[in-house]
Amino acid sequence: NHNGDIKIAKQMIDKAIESGVDAIKFQTYKSEEFLTESSEYFNFFKNVELSFEEFEEISNYAKNKNFTFFSAPFDITSADFLNQINVPCFKIASSDLTNMPLIRHIAKMKKPMIISTGIGTIPEIEDAINWCLLEGNTQLALLHCVANYPALPEEANLNAISTMMNKFSFPIGYSDNGASTLVDLTAVSMGASIIEKHFTLDKKLDGPDHSFSIEPSELKQLVSQLHILKKMKG
Repeated sequence: NHNGDIKIAKQMIDKAIESGVDAIKFQTYKSEEFLTESSEYFNFFKNVELSFEEFEEISNYAKNKNFTFFSAPFDITSADFLNQINVPCFKIASSDLTNMPLIRHIAKMKKPMIISTGIGTIPEIEDAINWCLLEGNTQLALLHCVANYPALPEEANLNAISTMMNKFSFPIGYSDNGASTLVDLTAVSMGASIIEKHFTLDKKLDGPDHSFSIEPSELKQLVSQLHILKKMKG
């Protein structure tokens, strides 16, 4: 939702800090590395692509404000770059759950990995975990995620969080692709320990994700409610 503009990206960091979230997560990629130029999505991704130099500037901007910046690399080159600028952890996008070369490559870096599961099956999730364990990386968290944009509340299938908590011994969270905050509050009440939420400065901005992303004032309210919820649970 930075629309390929580093100024907007920095403003988003400022607003994220004001809202009280723990971290901000971007997506780092070279369009040519994961899409063919004939793909209908190529121009869209290329138009909102930030350069590695810009990401280094964004990372330093966040560090200077003592705020956690990390990213989801979509290719090995981007993963190596993020490791060079010393991100504290990595996100694996749900579309890469079955991308063994990328997951094993990142796992070797021995940093925490947050893995989105999307439309993955339990055996596919187990495979992804085992690839990390083979590389000696046990610092994992898994996110239940509905691969629809936007995901409607009735599609959330939050019982999957309980299933994953019973099946896996790692922290389980929810990666939310919808506008509702009720879903996030319910997910945490059911045991989710991480919430990932699409975030924008303005829902009316041009771009596919802005309309179902949360604005700074809503994000601040959600964070406040989540803190109360944690205390309510005891």
